[in-house]
Amino acid sequence: MGERMRARIGDRLVVESANADTHRRTGVVTEVQGPRGEPPYRVCWLGPEGGRRALVYPGPDAHIEHTAHARGVDGMQTMKRWNVDVVVAEESEGDSSRTWAEVGLVAEDGTALRGHGMARKHPADLESPEIGEELAVSRALSDLSRQLRQVAADDINDNTGSPWRPT
Repeated sequence: MGERMRARIGDRLVVESANADTHRRTGVVTEVQGPRGEPPYRVCWLGPEGGRRALVYPGPDAHIEHTAHARGVDGMQTMKRWNVDVVVAEESEGDSSRTWAEVGLVAEDGTALRGHGMARKHPADLESPEIGEELAVSRALSDLSRQLRQVAADDINDNTGSPWRPT
């Protein structure tokens, strides 16, 4: 087995596409089971498969992309996953309707935030529920983003003693 199939945690495993109908797959190596960095690797897939984990025995169509730590550069790479849960509900009254969205985030440290958004359909608007959903969810995400910036501002203030105003 050549040098190209030795990995460390944080490296990327890239599996090239076998044909034009599929895309290359990239995953972050989260565990190395071989004694000197050899496969198999536990991988967290990125992209469309985002978050799916698998034990991988790479074939000849795969290669490792080493991160800075593997090239001898001082630094550290960590990976965390934050999941955002989205709930959408619609209520109708006569010719008008409202779409509500709630997004929730629970971080590994226990921080839990909820963002809310709403969109109204005017009676003269065409029936297109996905537009109301998109607007309500985008507004809920914006609300969540504002709250998360405020949490960061509070943490900066607590750690430095200097106030920071989120923009």
